[in-house]
Amino acid sequence: MPKLTRVQKETLALFTSGAEKLEKAVNGLSEKELDYSIAPVEWTIRQIVHHVSEDGDAWSMVLKKALANSGVLIHPGGFPGNEAWAKALAFDRRPIQNSLALLKAHRNVISELAKLFPDAWGKYVTYPDASSKKTKIIRFGQIIRMLGEHLNEHLTTIEAIKKKHGL
Repeated sequence: MPKLTRVQKETLALFTSGAEKLEKAVNGLSEKELDYSIAPVEWTIRQIVHHVSEDGDAWSMVLKKALANSGVLIHPGGFPGNEAWAKALAFDRRPIQNSLALLKAHRNVISELAKLFPDAWGKYVTYPDASSKKTKIIRFGQIIRMLGEHLNEHLTTIEAIKKKHGL
């Protein structure tokens, strides 16, 4: 079986460590503390947890399509934007435990696939680019890195919220 390259290992470590870091960052916070934000109009810790958990749902099938049917055209329509999505799915009042578990499960499944197919990290999906009327590609490895970086950005925000509120 092929082995992961150094860059793939680093990317996968970034991707997989995020779920554990998030769980640690919110561990012990009360329901009230989960509703703290950096500023009144910004997302709360609770909303951030749900938001990053949604990445698993949004991207896991895309990642699997890249592996199973490289080059396939996907149509990511129907997403109304982060704010509308968060409102419709009650990010502001739902408990976070299931979202933490879902994030961890998605990361474990995708990590397993990434390790099984290191030669397939260049496989990709195509999607329409509305601004240029052409299609763009995004590769399996790029998505994993993007998701890892995205969660780390939100972890930085959570730590800033905790610091602001003395947690």
